[in-house]
Amino acid sequence: MLLIRLSQQPSNMSDVHSANGTASGAAVAAVVAGSKDTILLLEDNEAIANLISTVLTRVGLRVIWCASAVAGMKEFKAQPQAFALVISDCRLPDGDGRLVCQQMRSIVASLPVLLTSGRIRTDNLAPLEAGKNVQFLPKPYAPSEIVTRVRQMLGLAPPPRKPASAGFV
Repeated sequence: MLLIRLSQQPSNMSDVHSANGTASGAAVAAVVAGSKDTILLLEDNEAIANLISTVLTRVGLRVIWCASAVAGMKEFKAQPQAFALVISDCRLPDGDGRLVCQQMRSIVASLPVLLTSGRIRTDNLAPLEAGKNVQFLPKPYAPSEIVTRVRQMLGLAPPPRKPASAGFV
């Protein structure tokens, strides 16, 4: 798993984390270059970000994690066409995730957005319009729920099921 955490440090330094604690420059460049399987995750809770990143990378997606609204907007503006989806907590330490996503959608109008929150109600997605490639997933949620929702929003088929065996070879 490769997880890039873009911090809110003024020095613009970023911390790169992988499953074994290291990441090659080529791997980082491949994720940062982006593709239609790259997710931008805006989440200030490191445990939740690690969980989401782990389950999404296990199904073949790439995740770039930003812990603040400012870092997320900066990353998005650097390569707006690189992201297939943005997952954002509604309440970030330095701003409203809904407003950040609205700014991103002013750059890429068709950008799918999945908002999450443990405090914001589902009927309060303003300034974003529900049903316009915008969905809401209340916290807490099971890892399988986020995978299902992301697959649905990206139009990805569910993984094939293994055929049942009658016990004979």
